Amino acid sequence: MASKKMHLPCRVGAQDAETHGTSLAQISQAGRWNQSVLCQAYLTHLPRQFMRIVAGFSASPGDYFLARAAHEPPYVLQKQLWPWIEEWEPRFEARARRQCWAEGGLDDDDLAADGFLKLMRRLRIVLLQDLAVLQPRYLSLPFFAYAPFNGPEWDEFAVAVRSDAVGATEPLSLLVQCALPELSGVLESTREAVLQNSQRLAIRLEAQLEGIQDGLDALLQGKVHVTFTGHFRAGPAVSLAPAPPSTAPTLNFNTAPAPAPAPEPPVPGMPVVAALAKVFTVRDVWKEWKEGIAGQPAIRVLEETWGSRWRPGNGIRVQFCRRKVTWDELLRAGRSLNRLVDKLKQRRRRGQGQGRIRVQVGNPVPDDPGPGPRPTRGQGHRGRWARLGRRRTAPRRR
Repeated sequence: MASKKMHLPCRVGAQDAETHGTSLAQISQAGRWNQSVLCQAYLTHLPRQFMRIVAGFSASPGDYFLARAAHEPPYVLQKQLWPWIEEWEPRFEARARRQCWAEGGLDDDDLAADGFLKLMRRLRIVLLQDLAVLQPRYLSLPFFAYAPFNGPEWDEFAVAVRSDAVGATEPLSLLVQCALPELSGVLESTREAVLQNSQRLAIRLEAQLEGIQDGLDALLQGKVHVTFTGHFRAGPAVSLAPAPPSTAPTLNFNTAPAPAPAPEPPVPGMPVVAALAKVFTVRDVWKEWKEGIAGQPAIRVLEETWGSRWRPGNGIRVQFCRRKVTWDELLRAGRSLNRLVDKLKQRRRRGQGQGRIRVQVGNPVPDDPGPGPRPTRGQGHRGRWARLGRRRTAPRRR
């Protein structure tokens, strides 16, 4: 029975703390029921959350409001309480600079004493603020007749504290946090979610912009082959003669790259081609130059009529330069073949084309074979063997 009476306050205190949201670790640390090495050797025996709940505050720190705490007591009043604090603090500061007692410091480090001085400095501020509010209730207490509670500095400080304590109101943010903690948590979580979504969206947009920029750079440098699908306006292919803007043919494409700014404005009636048609064979390349394909006019006609103004974009210029190599080779081969045919016709007209004529395409046959050994007249093949030398063979055995 005596054991139950002795443990009854501990039981009630632990249950009360648990009811108000104290964690089991805090309760165990407060009742010395946690015998782990961490709690016994390294942590303090002052569970702060448990102490706040037992004192009547909530479990979360900082959700209370004291109007008197907004007034800092004058330093003249502070140093009259426990004046030895100002005497010992310089020694601890000198000890931090590794100075001994003779030099104004300490011979050994003392963390506990340093913490005690900081605690006493904080407690004397709290004591002055509390006594300024309690003095009207307990005027008969004898220590109010001594300094620092009977000077002009004290009277001024006490009047300011009491005036704010009478009509003090809790800030709205604290009221919302205390009255609607769930609303405060929802707002905070919503804010975090919005920030995370904004960051993900910004990262995604940045990646897409980088991809678009890389594609445009590759397109301008001629590293990407772009195929445009679409149709031209019905009617004649393209009118090469200058015409008013209302009757000028236009090339309608479903997709077109953003060309660089043209150095000269387009002339009315001039066709502007954004890209050449896709070709797969040399015949298609030659047809594109000579006649035009995919509804586009002949490249030869465009070049002769408009020069380079019909291809103002960088992409079309790169395509034109690449295909111009093939067009030049085809034109050169065609001119060589035409010259050969013309020379053969001239020989026939002069009577020099008798007999069989060997034609090697690509290498024109010269009119004059030039100096060199010729077969002797009338010898035929024998003259050729005489020129090259007869092959010697061994006599045949009988």
